[in-house]
Amino acid sequence: MKVTKRLCSQGFLGLWVAVGAFGIASGSVAVAAEDWPFKERPRWGSEWPFNRDAENGQGASETTGSIDDPVEASGERTGVRGETPYNSDYGYEPVSGGANGTAPVQRGPLSILPPTRNAAEPPLPAGEPQDLILYPSGRNPDAASNLPVRALGARPGEAGTGIQIGTLGDVDEASAGLLDDQSGGFGSRMWEGTARRFVEVNLGKLVTPAPTPAMADLTRRLLLTAARAPQGATDGVSLLALRLNRLNQAGYASAVSQLRARSGGARPSAAAALEYAMAALADDDGQSACHFLTVLPVGGEVAIDPVAAFAVKLSIYCQIAAGDKASANLSSDLAREQGLDDEYFLALAAAATDGLRLSAEMPSVIDPLTYRMMVLADRALPDDGLSRLHPSLLSVLAGDRQIDGEQRIAVAEKAALFGLISGDEIGSAYLALSYTRDDVDGVRSGREPASPYRRRALFHQAVLDERVPVGLADILSAVFQRELGGPAHRATLQVHKSSLSSVPASGALSAFSPYAAGALLELGDRVRASMWLAVLENSGVDPRAAREVRALLRLIDPSALALDVATEAAGGGAVPAFLQDALDDLPQGGAARDFAAIEIVLMDALGAPVPQSVYDALLVTGDLPEGAAPAPDVMRRLKAASDAGRVGETVLVALIALGEAGPGELHPQPMAEIVSALQQVGLERDARRLAFEALSARAGAMSLGR
Repeated sequence: MKVTKRLCSQGFLGLWVAVGAFGIASGSVAVAAEDWPFKERPRWGSEWPFNRDAENGQGASETTGSIDDPVEASGERTGVRGETPYNSDYGYEPVSGGANGTAPVQRGPLSILPPTRNAAEPPLPAGEPQDLILYPSGRNPDAASNLPVRALGARPGEAGTGIQIGTLGDVDEASAGLLDDQSGGFGSRMWEGTARRFVEVNLGKLVTPAPTPAMADLTRRLLLTAARAPQGATDGVSLLALRLNRLNQAGYASAVSQLRARSGGARPSAAAALEYAMAALADDDGQSACHFLTVLPVGGEVAIDPVAAFAVKLSIYCQIAAGDKASANLSSDLAREQGLDDEYFLALAAAATDGLRLSAEMPSVIDPLTYRMMVLADRALPDDGLSRLHPSLLSVLAGDRQIDGEQRIAVAEKAALFGLISGDEIGSAYLALSYTRDDVDGVRSGREPASPYRRRALFHQAVLDERVPVGLADILSAVFQRELGGPAHRATLQVHKSSLSSVPASGALSAFSPYAAGALLELGDRVRASMWLAVLENSGVDPRAAREVRALLRLIDPSALALDVATEAAGGGAVPAFLQDALDDLPQGGAARDFAAIEIVLMDALGAPVPQSVYDALLVTGDLPEGAAPAPDVMRRLKAASDAGRVGETVLVALIALGEAGPGELHPQPMAEIVSALQQVGLERDARRLAFEALSARAGAMSLGR
């Protein structure tokens, strides 16, 4: 492996990098608690007076998140400014007109330079800090004017025909992406109307990895859409680096590497180079990672600067990988003297160079660089290290045949939880485990091994062996009953998706119908789920499960709702028939009432006709179920963004509002507002998927979404 070496020299560890702070103010927020205005149902976007206990300080909902709202000098709020030593997102300011709005008269040579080149710096708005960098120039014009410029005079007698020749600025990398309108992206204009600094401050607040499949899909598409960068004032933060960081944190290291290929070889900022190197290490491409040493800054305060610390550690790794142990030892000694706070990494370096086994505590997160150093030091991943793995490592290690079989299964199941691998990849991890025919027969007869990973691998083999539909339904019933709702919930659904789809919907398999209908719904197979729902309803084997499946199917299938609405309109009933189940559940209280209450609110948010009488019946039985509540400024910003049609901002704020709680734990009021906002900007499918996740988390008859 060809590796670029960095010789230790004076200033090797003297780099100073100030990292922008992206804080998020949060606190306990109670949902509005005024008396309900019975005369009129509130419009979406207004505050709902549910959970009156909040007036007395009881039942206050947890805040899921808040946003910083930095804006221009127009009197709006401003967010925390971060120090920004690196910035690779450059563009050009438009040319201003004359004093009266007319085009300026050409005097002297005609300039073909970008307007910010060789030009006076535009005045800053009153009250702005004087170190502000204005986008899209990306850097102060004073620095840009140092670029060489050559003037060619006008021809004699032809004033104004001269030209100036200079060096063009850097290409704006922030617009790079892998998705367009045709491949799931949000469009090249998704940031139109959104202030750049707002995105800089809040993009880092995305929860990654996302807690649910619908949130993960929205996050992935938001970060990978090729779109023009947002305009306006900037703190100099590299939007590309922010996106790369969130992608790595979400587990999409391969997408980061693909984005690098799309950049056209442009020199990345130091922050972006760090993320590119991390992604390469996650993909076990050490050679590419080491090439980024030519971009990472030399020297720095490794004790306080994470970029400088990473550069030093990457140098040590690359020196060891290249066989230059002497340089690696010298680099390690210097790093230790300068206060590098990573004793575990330095202990691994000592083991890799001299075979020493130094005592050091394993970090809470094993990032790609640390893991690859563990490989060089011949250190196996301990059992408690599985929970420490950085998400960017999961998809690669799920297919690594060199690690322990059960560890590989554990990694694969965690990767499946975050939607990083397919069912076939999970199956490969299960099949890589060694077992006997007697082991497989044992799980079919109820003799399960102590290890849950081994149990699931044996069940997978038993499912593959079965060819008779009745037998396959029996095994899948046992698997779903055992695993759904547990830590391997998502992996179980994904790995058995093909086998589940092969079982025909038949009255002879009515006992299997609740599992089949629920699992297929969660997997997004509406057609087969509808077929199994018919079996479930006709058999009467589980009326409660049938009721919940009907409600969930109506949320994700717009055609089902449209048919119900059309039928109801023809009948002219006071209360739509598709809401009758919910009305019947309200007096029961408990989980059934909670399910019905959330169903009513979500149906209204999706545009279904919900009469005032239904809300009257709901409020007679109590308030909406409790749940986490986003900060009020988040919901105000969400409404403003969706009303203005700002797609990217709507998605970003919606994801921040959902936070770590996710749809299943959010209070129904803000959940409905999120659904309505996404639908308003044309993302109906995403709105329905989130609504499904919110309602399925309250399903009592099935273990959906939990």
